Amino acid sequence: MSIIVDDKVYFIERQKNGAYWLDASFSLSDLGGTVPGFGDRYALAIHKSGTAIAEVVGRYFLRHIDEAAGLEWYVWFIVVQQIVLQEQHDLFRIFSTVYKEDIRGNPVKQKLAAKNESEERGFEYWEEQDREREKHAPIHGLDAREERVLRFMIAHPDCLTADTIPEAGEKTLEMLAKVGVVRPGAKASRGMREWSVTDEGRAEVKRIDTYRHWKF
Repeated sequence: MSIIVDDKVYFIERQKNGAYWLDASFSLSDLGGTVPGFGDRYALAIHKSGTAIAEVVGRYFLRHIDEAAGLEWYVWFIVVQQIVLQEQHDLFRIFSTVYKEDIRGNPVKQKLAAKNESEERGFEYWEEQDREREKHAPIHGLDAREERVLRFMIAHPDCLTADTIPEAGEKTLEMLAKVGVVRPGAKASRGMREWSVTDEGRAEVKRIDTYRHWKF
């Protein structure tokens, strides 16, 4: 019986609804001969802002025997599940900086990446997907803390003053109001200004989520 040891590592993503799908495959040589283990993470970090991060939750070394064909196949399968981190936006800023300085500015790496992508799915496909994703890009440049404040206000519409909103101060709320994602209201009985989320604020969160979790 012929033995085949596959050079690829296959990544299977577990969805929130419990379903699984084959997300990607990488050669062992590209991974430096190392198979990712439990707790390891990889990020989808493409272009400007937002990222999808997946964590390894399963690791299988498959031995498949096909007696009819006289083959014995060995291969690694890695199961990953998407996670959301509070520091995700800040991490992506670093990812983006490295990309711009080391990849975009390096013609050799750029040509190699384009060649590999075109062989896998077609370079035009990735360009089109990137253009579509850019249509949903956030436009107000909120940092991680400002985004958390805005999300909390959307989820807790009864929390109207700075002292009832975690991480929020009057200056933060004034900044959010300046870009139009919240608006000031009347002062409460305690003398503190009340704030509410605008339609643009909800639209910005929707843009962030769409852009961040874009599936290529």
